[in-house]
Amino acid sequence: MGQQAFPNGLTDLESSVKDITQKAKPTEQPKPQKQQAPKEASVIRKAWQHFTFICAVEIVVKIKAIARIEGFSIREVVEKFLRDGIARYEQKHGAVTNRKKSVDEVL
Repeated sequence: MGQQAFPNGLTDLESSVKDITQKAKPTEQPKPQKQQAPKEASVIRKAWQHFTFICAVEIVVKIKAIARIEGFSIREVVEKFLRDGIARYEQKHGAVTNRKKSVDEVL
């Protein structure tokens, strides 16, 4: 399966890497000030979940190299590639949801 070439002549992977590299690189971050946790229950926090998978050594080596060269974490690089892949899938097949049917179909 070949990589799709974009009008600018870049492949999918090259285009994704270019997107990552054009982000502002992290600089020295100021020390975070202690903040009291909001008392509202409606506070939205970004949820993270540990997700492990197995892939070809060639891919692992390249992802690690991209992260090191560009100054990003492996998580940031992999998440960017996964988000881009999901976006392409949703463009073709529609939005991905966790529910297969509505509650109205059940009751």
